[in-house]
Amino acid sequence: MNLYNIKHPEEQVNFAQAVRQGLGKDQGLFFPETIPTLSNIDELLALPLVERSQKILAALIGEELPKATLDAMVKNAFTFPAPLEKVEDNIYALELFHGPTLAFKDFGGRFMAQALAAVRGDGKITILTATSGDTGAAVAHAFYGLENINVVILYPKGKISPLQENYSVL
Repeated sequence: MNLYNIKHPEEQVNFAQAVRQGLGKDQGLFFPETIPTLSNIDELLALPLVERSQKILAALIGEELPKATLDAMVKNAFTFPAPLEKVEDNIYALELFHGPTLAFKDFGGRFMAQALAAVRGDGKITILTATSGDTGAAVAHAFYGLENINVVILYPKGKISPLQENYSVL
């Protein structure tokens, strides 16, 4: 998977480099150079969340990661449902609050943690993040227990809910 920095398109990295680096020059986000066409949408939609995610990510990432590694990343990241609930005719809601910290950020945080664990190489990594809400709790929970990855979360004293603080202090 080749990605480019949207602020400096000449800066190009692969998936592993993007995960380890996070941001590009001048805080630019990395974006896929090409996005594959998924012609089997109906088949994908019929699959459970984990299998669907594995197939979509395999199409995006390609052969950069072994299939077994990618499959394990997704299986370990998405251990909770994301049900599509009917509200009324032709109106549905995708419920993204069923993760361990009850925040939609559990999806991104847990995949990021599994991806970093898969591509980090040797040595220890320390992640420093600041939050005033759900991000800290989702990141703390996502990285909890992963070998050689430490997370430091800064948050304003008395400015986050007790539930968020309990999830952030592990």
